[in-house]
Parts: sequence; C-alpha cells; structure tokens
Amino acid sequence: MSEAMIQIVFSLVFGSLLLTFLAVGALLRFERQRGYLAARLTRANGTGPARRAANSASRGGSLAHARDQLRRVIVRMGERLSVILGGEARDTAADLSSAGFRSRDALLIYAFLKTILPLLALGLGTVWLFMTKTVGMEMVLPAATVLGISLGLSKGVDGFVGQRRKKRLASIRRGFPDMLELLVISSEAGLGPQPALQRVALELASTSSELAHEVLQMVSEMRMTNDRRSAYEKLNIRVPLPEIGVFTQTLDQSDTYGTPFSRAMRTLIDEQRTNRLIAVEEKAARLPVIMTLPLIFCIMPAVFVVLIGPAVLSIFDNIISGG
Repeated sequence: MSEAMIQIVFSLVFGSLLLTFLAVGALLRFERQRGYLAARLTRANGTGPARRAANSASRGGSLAHARDQLRRVIVRMGERLSVILGGEARDTAADLSSAGFRSRDALLIYAFLKTILPLLALGLGTVWLFMTKTVGMEMVLPAATVLGISLGLSKGVDGFVGQRRKKRLASIRRGFPDMLELLVISSEAGLGPQPALQRVALELASTSSELAHEVLQMVSEMRMTNDRRSAYEKLNIRVPLPEIGVFTQTLDQSDTYGTPFSRAMRTLIDEQRTNRLIAVEEKAARLPVIMTLPLIFCIMPAVFVVLIGPAVLSIFDNIISGG
C-alpha cells in the first residue's frame, strides 16, 4: 500500500470521527435550546417553577442534568438509527420487554448501542493501527483484533439482553407453581379472579418479584380498560412461557364459558403437577446418556489398568527375563 493510499484512508477515518463528534455536539445544542424553550413556555403558562428556582435546581443537580442530556442525545440518535432494525423492531421490542426493559426509549437505546459503539470502536481502532503499526503483515493480527472487538460489541448487546431475558423468565417459571397454589387457596376462600390475582401478587412480591410485577400489571390493565382478553395477550407477549400461555387461556375460558375460577385453577394446577413430574422423569431418563462420557473417559481407563495391568506386567517380565 502506497503512502498516498494510507493518507487517504487516514483522512477518511478522521473525517468520519469528526463528523460524528459534530453531530453529537449539534444534538446537544438542539436539546439545550429545546429544553430552554420548554422551560420558558411552562413559566409563561404558570405551570413551571420560577427562573431562580429553576436555576438553583439546575445548579444543585448538575450531574443529574448532564445524565438526562446524555440520555436524550442517545435517544435522538437511536431514533435516527432504529430504521436499521427494519421489520425486526417489533420482535426486538418484545424481547426487550420480556427481558425487563419496558422503558419507552428502550428500543432506541438498543439501536444506538447496536450501531454506534461498534462503528466508534472500529474507527478508533483503525486510527490506532495507522498511528502505531507500519503497513505490512504485522497489521493483520491487530486489524483482526480490532474487527473482533467491534463485532463483539455489536453481539455483546444481544448477548446481554438474551442473558437478562433468560434469567428473568427462569425466575418467573420458578415462582409460577407457588402462584397457582396461592390462587387455589384464595379462590376457595371466596375471592374472585381479580382480587385473588392482586392478593397473590402482593404475597409473591418478596419471593418472586418479577412474576408479582407482571400479574399486578395485568390486573391494572384489566381494571383500566375492562378488556381482559387484551390484558391476557399482553401478558403472553411480555412473558413468552408455555405455562403463562396455558394460564391465560384458562382464565379466558373461565371468563367466556362461566367456569368457576377455583375449579379452573385446581384443574390447571393438577396439569402443572403432572407436567412437572413428566419433566423430572425425562431428566432422570437422560442420566444414563449423560453418564456415558464420564464412564468411558474416567472410570473405564482405571478398570482397564486394574484388570489388564498385571497381565501386561507379567508379559513384560517374561520378555525381559527371556531376553
């Protein structure tokens, strides 16, 4: 690669980084002006604090103000980059919701972290390569490292969301049988579906907070919209587990056909106990297959040494004495 080509590549990378910083600065300035105009409008309408109070609050909470400004910039950039997700935006939003990220800006922040961080790492890594390494074969390994770090940052966001989602769903699955037991007790004590669900959610808040929060949100949606089927569907989207799907289907059938709530919950808990017993039996049936590799590589060599070792030693003794 000639010197002219190196200068061109370096100029392109430096120009892209400069444009990125200029864009961030422009967004910061735009957000500052927008916040200033919004504050003036609220003061003019009489709904906001006075200028002195606002200034003292901004001076007292400068760190929080800077954090809010940074969040707004990230959201603005995420809005412009969320188009990269295309038709996957709805599925990504559902995955983020099931992972516990329910903020309105969760998808935008995800798009920002998915695109800007890898590009920034790639740009900085390219500048570092051209400043510290000479053009030749010695740049291959560092360039591969920079590329791997950029791809790792891009995939690391998905990995973090997937791990958070898996952990959260596992926590909800562990607390689901306890919820059914409490629902059976509450329903047989005379409580209706909504009071029983709310009471059980409050009791589960200390042991399974994720499941309790989801149930409380479903009860709130049922009370506010008076549309139970929509609340059940939203719960299925937020918690995509087979157990939750069967649970919401049972509640929907109880509402539609007038089945007593206590009987429906008892039938459901009997089915769940049967399913858990089948799952335990499946795990027990997989034990011989799982134990095959340790048996072959750990136990069988010792058995062979004990059984065949004396015969091999005697053969060696006969060979040596005969020789």
